[in-house]
Amino acid sequence: MPPLTSYWRPRASHILAAVAILLGLSLGVRPLAAQTGTVEGTVKAAVTGQPVAGAEVTIGGANIGTRTGTDGRFSLLNVPAGPREIRVLAIGYKLGTLRVTVTADQTTPADVALTASILQLDAVVVTGTAGQARVREVGASIAQLNLAQIKDPPANMDQLLQARAPGLSVMQTSGMAGEGAQIRLRGAVSVSQSNQPIVYIDGIRVRSEGYRRNRPPFDDSNGFRGGNYQASPLNDINPADIERVEIIRGAAASTLYGTEAAAGVIQLFTKRGASGAPRWTFETGQGFAQLRPFGTDSVPYLNLRPTGDVNGQCHEAPVAGCSWIRNGYRQRFSGSVAGGSTGGRGFQYFISATSENNDGVLPLDNEKKLSTRGNFTLNLFDNVRVDWNTSYSNTDLSNTPAGNNAHGLVLNVYRAERNYRSSSDPRVIDSLLNQSLTTGIQRLITGATVTYTPLSWFSNRFTLGYDLAQQENRNLRPFGFVAAPQGILLDEQIRYSLLTADYVGNIDFRLSPDLASTFSVGGQAVTSDEVRTTAYGEGFPGPGQPVVSNAAVFVASESRLRVINAGFFVQNVFKLRDRYFLTGGARVDGNSAFGRALGLQVYPKISGSYVISDEPFWPSAWGEVKLRGALGWSGRAPGAFDAVRSWRPCTSSGQSCLLTGQVGDPLVGPERTREAELGFDAALLGDRLTIEVTWYHRLTTEALFAVRQIPSLGWSFQQRSNVGSMSNTGIELALNGTVVNGPDWGLDIGGSVYTNHGLVRDLGGAVAFAAGGGWVEPGFPPMAARGIVINNPNDIAAPDTVCRSSCSRVNPLFHIFGPQQPTLILGQQLTVHLPKGITLSARGEYQGGAWIQDGASFNALNRSVRWPTCARTYPILYPGGLTDSLHKANIPQLTARERKECVPTNNNVDTFWFPQDFWKLRDVTLTIPLGWAIRRVSSATLSITAQNYLKWINKELRLFDPEMVGRDALDSQNRDISEHIPPPAVITANLRVTF
Repeated sequence: MPPLTSYWRPRASHILAAVAILLGLSLGVRPLAAQTGTVEGTVKAAVTGQPVAGAEVTIGGANIGTRTGTDGRFSLLNVPAGPREIRVLAIGYKLGTLRVTVTADQTTPADVALTASILQLDAVVVTGTAGQARVREVGASIAQLNLAQIKDPPANMDQLLQARAPGLSVMQTSGMAGEGAQIRLRGAVSVSQSNQPIVYIDGIRVRSEGYRRNRPPFDDSNGFRGGNYQASPLNDINPADIERVEIIRGAAASTLYGTEAAAGVIQLFTKRGASGAPRWTFETGQGFAQLRPFGTDSVPYLNLRPTGDVNGQCHEAPVAGCSWIRNGYRQRFSGSVAGGSTGGRGFQYFISATSENNDGVLPLDNEKKLSTRGNFTLNLFDNVRVDWNTSYSNTDLSNTPAGNNAHGLVLNVYRAERNYRSSSDPRVIDSLLNQSLTTGIQRLITGATVTYTPLSWFSNRFTLGYDLAQQENRNLRPFGFVAAPQGILLDEQIRYSLLTADYVGNIDFRLSPDLASTFSVGGQAVTSDEVRTTAYGEGFPGPGQPVVSNAAVFVASESRLRVINAGFFVQNVFKLRDRYFLTGGARVDGNSAFGRALGLQVYPKISGSYVISDEPFWPSAWGEVKLRGALGWSGRAPGAFDAVRSWRPCTSSGQSCLLTGQVGDPLVGPERTREAELGFDAALLGDRLTIEVTWYHRLTTEALFAVRQIPSLGWSFQQRSNVGSMSNTGIELALNGTVVNGPDWGLDIGGSVYTNHGLVRDLGGAVAFAAGGGWVEPGFPPMAARGIVINNPNDIAAPDTVCRSSCSRVNPLFHIFGPQQPTLILGQQLTVHLPKGITLSARGEYQGGAWIQDGASFNALNRSVRWPTCARTYPILYPGGLTDSLHKANIPQLTARERKECVPTNNNVDTFWFPQDFWKLRDVTLTIPLGWAIRRVSSATLSITAQNYLKWINKELRLFDPEMVGRDALDSQNRDISEHIPPPAVITANLRVTF
């Protein structure tokens, strides 16, 4: 078929044929009987003439492509003879094109010079679009992270994402080995459903919610007898395998993902091979994690490292347990190979393997991980490409019992002689380490994508993927354990699976010489399964390695859960003069959790983009500017059984019985979120300054709130129903500038500003209620911090706790302190370029405006523990020692806060709210090229990184760290402080060599 000209218009028969294919009618796939040749050339920078490595080189209208090597060279095989367009795209450059004529059985030379472009308007994005789209066409904001531009080698995916883009908040949750992070995109979108964004890897939907905690599930008294941590599935992915990340932060861009995407979408794209000889990369990282002080000057580690302990050793005769924290050694080894065939239709591969062994800072904490990946690309024919990506990971976690756990080490160390062992003797507390908390996770993610382009103006992409995770939790307190002499064992097996089927077809029209259009249609189905089997036993006959059936009493439970979400979408993009773009589309969704009378949900979208700098009147010296705006809807599905009336099984006198459970709402449906955003992107001052500005407003209607039932009707449990509305408004600003750009010296600085202000608008007649550890009431932020204010905390006077402003209307005694999510996040970054390619980079992050509850301090003070924040009061309250308890509230020497907090009979958890403001140096990295010192290598780099080593915390939060959560770990909607340790600092040295 001859190449299409820019004036070609498809006939009606062409359109009908294309639509027929889109609807699934058969169209034979057969190789084209065309003669082919080879195209070889070099890609260089236009100004400097330096080769450009890693550039994508493709043939327009065909599934033929490769990447340039370190010397900038490329080779394209089996290119159909005739006139062809070579397209070259590289990070930091404008799209390069070159017209060549390919001669059969010959090699055609093609050298391309690329012009620098910071905005990368011609770069291709996938997230939030139907198929691929250039950045210039997209009207919504999409953050992109290119791993080639990241200096610090990230230890895991949480660290990779942390402080990388405005609107993205990645908060660590504790210092436990394997602990995951809470991720929020533009704050909270729901008060009853998860606010974690959904995650895709190479177009495959994967699990984004945290793994199940290792804890006994059968009764409340033992429900927290575990590590009280939660591993994140995101950290099963090896960051060394990632090529780029795309992040969409709200419904304006996530419409095409439907009912589960209102909290945002994170797309990960892994590395691929390239034609040519194999390129080997080996990497090793060595380092340690170190717990930084989180107490007062006199008790910096809250008894975990008692006074007199130096570097883990005691001054006098060492005893067991003289220090319960350590520097946790970390090591990582990884290797990969990438290459491709030099003949035939074309086969490319990327294969990697990584082994990690990371000790935690607590005595039983350890994480061992093995991960492998194989990515393969096969060009079957000139118009058919198959991509098959598979990864496997095996993680073994061992953890120290922590959190609000009476059998835990950390709680009993904090509370000293007032603990559950009634002793601060290290030998006594050490006996609590005679237990085992282990979690094993095996995960397989595999998927294939077939791209079929029968005509240059018509493409099809079909993806089928499967994510399978197997988790085993084992919680053993053996026979003879000090707090349970007969022994306790929990063994839990959980299987999670996600099956994804996705199709999208695109038809390109040329409506006039200046006007083009791309029409897209597609569909997606995601099936989620979770099978959980739990066995719990107490009372073993003697020591050994027990199984549950050895116990004197044991119980078991089983649960199965399946949720199916499916939908289809249509979208059309109008392109005028390649600088005006208008996109309109809609998705129609169904979900197995919807009530029977709800029907399908429709989520429309519209967006526009205008590259004003491409106008003839725009002076080129002014740089590049793109204006954009978007309006879209998305959703969040209800719980799997919210629509169902349920009954709870019971037994009575040996007979089976039923009790009322949830009343069920047959009309329940998804929360619907509408988001509007406006913004612009600019590269100014000769590409020395880039600016990204976005204003957004998000409105969630039909919000799922817990509605109280009338107990006398027999249904005492709350029922989630669509009764409320809430909103979020904010701005996102990112600036990056080059201050010095010399041949040997350079200085780049950057910063970001993100604001978010949430508001509960309406409860639909429901009364105000507590949710997610916060308070939900119209006129205040969602899941707000509600408590008792001390108006005169530093006065020597009785506490003044009268609420005078921001008072709850439901109970005016309570003060609404503010939101539990940050309202302001400031990012800072600095890169210094030194001679011989050495760089020094640093990133910092400030978060402010949020409030956090310190439950650990309340629990200790409520039990008369000698707590550091009340050290001044003990000679006053207990002049004869702790056994001489005066418990007098009105002692003249005490401040109002001391009277309220330090006197056990007076304190109240509702007064323990503190500002969550903090600043941390997320990382500082020194990168040194070593290629000159190591012969026969393409490149070698040594990186030394310190992460989260320096910090500033609002002085009102006198203990702990704002990046902590309570015993609910990742399941917590908000943050609170329980008997955990804060996240440690990590220092690593990383050597990377490529052959």
